[in-house]
Amino acid sequence: MQGEKRKGKSAAPKQVLVLEKTLDILEQLKRGGNGPGLAEVARRVDMPKATVYRILTTLETRGYLDREADGGYRIAGKLFALQRDASPGQNLLRVAPAIMERLAAECRETVNLGTLDGGEVVVIATAESPQSVRMTSKVGNRRHVHTTGIGKVLLATMADAAVKRLVKVKGLPRMTANSIGKRVALTAELERIRLQGYAVDDQENEIDGRCVAMRIAGSGEPGAALSISGPEFRMDLKRVRAMLPLLKRACADIARELGG
Repeated sequence: MQGEKRKGKSAAPKQVLVLEKTLDILEQLKRGGNGPGLAEVARRVDMPKATVYRILTTLETRGYLDREADGGYRIAGKLFALQRDASPGQNLLRVAPAIMERLAAECRETVNLGTLDGGEVVVIATAESPQSVRMTSKVGNRRHVHTTGIGKVLLATMADAAVKRLVKVKGLPRMTANSIGKRVALTAELERIRLQGYAVDDQENEIDGRCVAMRIAGSGEPGAALSISGPEFRMDLKRVRAMLPLLKRACADIARELGG
C-alpha cells in the first residue's frame, strides 16, 4: 500500500484513492494534446503504468474514452453526454440571452446568468452594460457561493443540511472586508433572502462592485439565477432596489419560456 500512496495525500480508503486517480487521469486528458498514450498519461499523473492501464482500459470498455490508431487516448462524447442529458442548461441558454440583452439595455448595467456547479457559482451567459465603466464577467468564470448575489440566492433555496455540507467542504473565505466569514452570519443572510426574494452582493466579492440577484423559477434545483451588477458609485442601494421590478420581470419571462 505504501507504493500506492501519493505525495500530499492523506490516507484514505482504497476505493476513494482509485476514484481520485481516475479523476486525475480524466483531468489530464481534458487538457488536450494529441491523444497521449499510456506512458505519457502515467508520467503526467505520476502513477505506475500498470495502475493507469487498468483505469484507462475500464474507461475505454465503458465507452468514456476512445483509443486512437497510434495508441493515444481521448475523452469520448459519452462522458459529456452525462451532463447534457441531466442539465436544464441547454434550455436556459436557448431562451435567456434575448431577455438578458433587453434587461441590460433597460438598466444599462451588466447582466449575468449563473448556476451552481461543484459547490461554486459558474457564469453560463452574460450581457454586458453599454456603458464604458462597467462590471465585466466571462462565461465560465467561477466564484464563491457566499460572496455573490447569484450564489447566495441559490443557497437560499437549499436545505440547511445541504448548505452546512457545502460550507464544510468549501469554507467561507473572505474576498473583501464585506464578505461573510461566519456560518451564523450566512444563516441569517439566507433567511433574509428567503423573506425578501432577492440577494445583494454589497462589495462582498470585489471592492467597488454591487449586484442584485433573483432565482429563476422552473430552472431546476438549486437552479439558476439572474443578476444585475455595476460599479458601486453608480449602483447605490437605492438604485439596486429600483431595479428589482425589471429583474423580477426578466426572471418571470425566462421562467415562462421554460414552461415554469
